[in-house]
Amino acid sequence: MPARVPSAKIRKAARLLLFRSGTRPGVKGWELAKAVGDDYLEVVKALNSMLDPLGLETVAVDEQGRRLKMEGDLRKALFLVILKEPPTIEEAKTSGWRIDDLAVLAASLLYLLARGGSAPRSELVGVLKAKFRGPRLSYALERLIRLGYLEEEGEQVKVGWRSRVEIDLDKLVGISGLGAAAPSGGPS
Repeated sequence: MPARVPSAKIRKAARLLLFRSGTRPGVKGWELAKAVGDDYLEVVKALNSMLDPLGLETVAVDEQGRRLKMEGDLRKALFLVILKEPPTIEEAKTSGWRIDDLAVLAASLLYLLARGGSAPRSELVGVLKAKFRGPRLSYALERLIRLGYLEEEGEQVKVGWRSRVEIDLDKLVGISGLGAAAPSGGPS
C-alpha cells in the first residue's frame, strides 16, 4: 500500500520545523500560523501522528523551556521537533556530539539539579575539573552555554532551556550512569 502523501500544510510545517534558520532551533507559533494558517495547531497534531513512528515529536515550549499543551493560542510559543527517546551513543556522535562533551553536560546537569538548578560558575568548574582533565573543559562548558543547554546569569550557571526541553531530567537524576544525558538534537 503506498504511503499517504502529506497535505501541503503538513509538508510546509515539517519543512519549517526540521530545517532551522538562525541560531536558535524551532519556529515560533506565529510563524507557523503565518505559513500554514490559523489551524496551525491541528496541522502540528497531524504532523505529530506522522512523526510518531519515526520516534520524533513536535513540542511547544515557553521561553523558559517548559512544555505547553497543544491547545489555546500558542503564537508566542516555540515549536521544536525532538526525539521521543534518548539517542544512542552512535546517533549522538553522528549528529556532532563528542562523548566527553556529553559527559560534561551530564555531570553539569546532575550537579546543578542537586543544587536546586543553579550554582556559582566557579563551584561548577571546580567540580568538573575534578572529574575531567584537559583543555577541552572550558570549550565544552562555553559551547553548552551557547547552545542553551546551560545558562549563565552573572556568576551563576543554571539548567538551560534546551536541557529542560530535550532531556528527561527526572530520568537523568534517577540513573547511576551519565550516558543517558544525550540531548535529542544535534549541536545547533
